[in-house]
Amino acid sequence: MQIEDKAPRNRLITATLIAAVCIQQLLHARDGGPGPLRPLSDAFEPEDIPLLEACCAQLEGKTERQKNPHPNRSLARAAWFCARYGKPGPIVMLQGWLEFEAMKRGTNLMMHH
Repeated sequence: MQIEDKAPRNRLITATLIAAVCIQQLLHARDGGPGPLRPLSDAFEPEDIPLLEACCAQLEGKTERQKNPHPNRSLARAAWFCARYGKPGPIVMLQGWLEFEAMKRGTNLMMHH
């Protein structure tokens, strides 16, 4: 893609880098280890927490095996949600993250109108 004007090109590059870092963080967190769990705030805003928790609750099944095994407010919990859309590689994680971002925009539209 050729963008001659530096400002739009730089914004596109920055947005792409932010998304790539977020997806990489989710990939590292998806199995919940090793080491200490990363906080949700590594890749999400504090105002995202209620929506993310609602999404996780909606996707959880009735059995223990179908429930999100990760603690609240952990990045691993968010990764579980994003990975629910298929085999949890980078493309699926991106699809889940984009789905969450779309839900967030929709929720914000509903609340401000």
